[in-house]
Amino acid sequence: MAGQWRFHPVADLCLSVPRPGLERAGAMVRAAAGGAMAGTVWLVDMGYVVKTAKKSGMRLDYVLARDLLGTRFGETHAFLFNSVDDAFGIPDGLRAFYRAMEAQGMVVRLHPMTGEAAAGTHRQRRVDVDLASHAVWQASLPDTRVIVLTTGDQDLVPAVELCRERFGVFIVLFAFQHDVSRALREAVDDWLCIEDFRDRLAR
Repeated sequence: MAGQWRFHPVADLCLSVPRPGLERAGAMVRAAAGGAMAGTVWLVDMGYVVKTAKKSGMRLDYVLARDLLGTRFGETHAFLFNSVDDAFGIPDGLRAFYRAMEAQGMVVRLHPMTGEAAAGTHRQRRVDVDLASHAVWQASLPDTRVIVLTTGDQDLVPAVELCRERFGVFIVLFAFQHDVSRALREAVDDWLCIEDFRDRLAR
């Protein structure tokens, strides 16, 4: 089978390996979650968090945020989506961060960036598609009651509508005040502003 980029444990990051089948992928996620899926799933676009946090002057503590969601919606399982520059790899500090998040039971999914930094064309790719795909997948699972999205991209609207209308899952937008699509805010069931919890979630 041809090698394809996909998420795999941080110990093996930056390798090109065969993509697993859905059954194996589900087993990987369940193993990370301690053998059972949580009723609430948190899907995070880390690129959005990093970019928007600079405007808000707040660095988000992912563990505290996951715990806050847990108090509101019940046990919460987190997926973190981000891009990586395949030409330079992952800096040691960021690699340590990913390992720490995995140690907290979170799933980290990375995708190669496109373009060139020097030319000003560096952009993340596949992150939104992967996040939307996971939203629909999680919504299709019988244990999923709530999906929390941390993103601002209106491209997620079709996935949100599908999750709500087809699967009856409650969708929450957990985002900053800045860089959030109005269409996305209107598509979800509830919106929590991260800045409203600054005292509890800033690091």
